[in-house]
Amino acid sequence: MSSQAEILVVDDDPDLQETIRVVLEANGYGVRTAGNGREARKALAERVPDLMILDIMMETVTEGFTLAHELREQSRYQELPIILLTCFLDKVRAEGPEAWQHIMGEPWPAQWLFEKPVDTKKLLAKVEAVLQEADAKRRR
Repeated sequence: MSSQAEILVVDDDPDLQETIRVVLEANGYGVRTAGNGREARKALAERVPDLMILDIMMETVTEGFTLAHELREQSRYQELPIILLTCFLDKVRAEGPEAWQHIMGEPWPAQWLFEKPVDTKKLLAKVEAVLQEADAKRRR
């Protein structure tokens, strides 16, 4: 996949949004951003990106997770690669799994999960790998 790919970064933390945007743009990617699920839906309706990086906990603790599930149910977005970002794993450890069973009992709507704080070098490597995999899948 060419580094000209477009990536939609969805996170309610403007500092993290900006950090990821700067890293991706410095590596030749086009980047759009959204601060919540509502803004992400609008951006997706305008143009489907090549990849979405999506925070799970935004306006609600499951907003990104819910959005990803909704997208998987729509044919237009079923093939959209999604990398989930979250501090979720720390939260599960801190609060105990019982509080999160409604999430843990569902299949994850994405194959890739990055825990915050994000290591941008590892994220960049994963972005490239995911885009290459998606490109290869399209060519089949």
